[in-house]
Amino acid sequence: MASPFTHRAHTARDTRWRVSLRECLRQSIGSQIVCNATLMLSGQGLQLVGRMGYFVIVAHVLGPAGYGSFVACTALIGTMSPFASCGTGHVMIKYVARDRNVLAAYLGNALLVTLASGSVLTLFALILRPHVLPASSTSAMLIAVAIADLLGMEMNTICLQVFLALEQGRRFSHLMAWSTGVRLLAAVVLVALGPTAMHWAYLYAASAIIATATGIVAVSRSGAPPRFQLNLFVPSVREGVHFATALASQSVYNDIDKTMLARLSTVEAAAIYAVAYRFIEAAILPIRSVANAAYPEFFRHGLNGVTSGFGLARRILRRSTFYGLATAVALFVAAGFVPIVLGRAYQESAVALRWLCVLPVIKSVHIFLSDTLTGSNYQWQTSSAQIVVAVFNVLINLWIIRAFAWRGAAWSSLATDGLLMVLLYMIIRWHLGRERVAARLASSQLFAAGGQ
Repeated sequence: MASPFTHRAHTARDTRWRVSLRECLRQSIGSQIVCNATLMLSGQGLQLVGRMGYFVIVAHVLGPAGYGSFVACTALIGTMSPFASCGTGHVMIKYVARDRNVLAAYLGNALLVTLASGSVLTLFALILRPHVLPASSTSAMLIAVAIADLLGMEMNTICLQVFLALEQGRRFSHLMAWSTGVRLLAAVVLVALGPTAMHWAYLYAASAIIATATGIVAVSRSGAPPRFQLNLFVPSVREGVHFATALASQSVYNDIDKTMLARLSTVEAAAIYAVAYRFIEAAILPIRSVANAAYPEFFRHGLNGVTSGFGLARRILRRSTFYGLATAVALFVAAGFVPIVLGRAYQESAVALRWLCVLPVIKSVHIFLSDTLTGSNYQWQTSSAQIVVAVFNVLINLWIIRAFAWRGAAWSSLATDGLLMVLLYMIIRWHLGRERVAARLASSQLFAAGGQ
C-alpha cells in the first residue's frame, strides 16, 4: 500500500507535468500565431505599399472631384459587400479550423453564394444610385465597382480565408500581394489611358477579376478544389447571416459617412475625409494581421466558452493596445506630410488625420473583443452590438455632417468605435460572470456527489 507521502509526490509530479504541458502548448500556439501574423503582415505590408502607390496615383490624377465621385460608389458598394457572400467565408473558417476535411464543400458553397447574391445586390445598388449618390457617380461607374467589389473582391477574400483557415500565412501573403500588385499596375495604366473616374472604374474591375481567377487556381492547387454541395447552401447562409450582418454594420459605420459626405456636403469633403481615413486603415494593418492569424485559434478556444477565448484575447491586448497608442502619436506627428505627398488640394486631410489618430487605439481593443464572442459561438451578440453602433452612426451623421462637414464625420467615427468597444466589453463581462456561476455550481454538485 502506497504511503501518503508517495501519493503526494505522484500528485505533485502530475501537477508539474500538466502545468509544463499547458505552458508548452501555450507557447507553441503563441509562436504559431506570431509566425503566421508575421507572414501575413509581410503580405499586408506589400499590400500597403501597393495600395498607397495606386491611391496616390489615382487621387493625384483624378483630383478631389473625380476621386470623390469614385469613392462615393465604393462606399455604397462597401455597405453591401458583406452580403455578397452572406458570411459563408467566415462559416468556412469556423468549421475548417476545427476539421480540415470539410474545406472543399464549404469553399464551393461560399463561391456559389457569392455569385448569386452579388448579382442581385448589383441590381439593388443601381436602384439606389439616383437617391444616394451624386450625379457624377454614373450607373456605368457603379456597375464596374460592383463587379470589382461584390464579385471579384469577395471571391478573392474567400480564397484568402481558405489560407487563413488552414493557417498558411505564406500563401495568404502571396495572394494578397499579387492582388494589390495587379491593382497598382491598373493605376499605372490609368495615367497612360487618360485620368478620368470612369476609366479608373473599368480598370478597377478588370484588376479584381484577374486577382480572383488567380486566387481560385491557387486555392485549388494548394488546398482543395471547390466542391458544390447544394444541401449546405441554406444552412451555411442561415449561420452566415450573423457574420454578414456584423460585416455590413462595420461597413456602414466605417464607410457610409463618405457617401453621406458626398450627398449632404460636397464630393471634395468626401475626398478630404477618405484620404485621412486611408492612412488610419494602413496604420492598423499590423493589428489586423495578428487578428487574422489568431482567428482560427479563437474558434478552438471558444469551444470551452468565453472565459477561455477572453484569456487568449487578454494576452494579445497587452501588446495591441501599446501598438495603438504608439501609432496614434506617430499619425499625429506625421499628418503634416499629407499635403506634401498628395498636393495642396488635400491640405485639410492633415487636420482630419489628427482628429482620427485615436482610432487605432480603440480598434486595437474592440477587434479582439469581437473575436472572443465570435469564436465562442456568440456571433449574433457581436452582430447586435455592431447594428446598434451602425444605426447610431447614421443617425448622428444626418445632423453632424450637415453642420460640420468632414469634421462631423471624424467626430462621429470616434464616438461610434468607442461605443462599440464599451458594448462588447459589457457583453463579455456578463458571460464571464455567468460562466463563473456555472463553474461553481458544477463544482458544488461534484463535491456533493463525492461526499455521498
